[in-house]
Amino acid sequence: MNHQRSGGRGQGSGISTGQTSSLVSHRSSGFTLLEVMVAVAILGMVLVTLLGVKNRSMQDVMTADRITTATLLATRKMNEALVTAGTRTVLEKEDEGEFPEEEFKEYTWKQSISQLQPVENVKITEIRVAVLWKEGTRQEMVELLSYE
Repeated sequence: MNHQRSGGRGQGSGISTGQTSSLVSHRSSGFTLLEVMVAVAILGMVLVTLLGVKNRSMQDVMTADRITTATLLATRKMNEALVTAGTRTVLEKEDEGEFPEEEFKEYTWKQSISQLQPVENVKITEIRVAVLWKEGTRQEMVELLSYE
């Protein structure tokens, strides 16, 4: 028996019930809008976190650089004070100032030299050198202490 369908569409254009729609197969192979939105939100949070870590890391490097510079400047001032204390007798002395170099204009120094009570007839001189600078609104300081 031969059956032919006749309809307004023409021959052979009918859809058999045994086939699945091609729309369903395309839909299962892609991402939904919700999945894309969740992925973008996660990516955004990760990027914001990474930028925060980068900024904090840069601040830490700048702070370490300032501490290193201040330590070297304090060492220089300490050596000057040791030479001064070794060449003459200084009982008590306090001094402060700025460094003459343009690159160190944000650093200041304080120095104190004092004689401690003699122990078993040995004179002890305490030399204290501090280098100070501003870190935002805070006053930061590196201090060296020597006993001669």
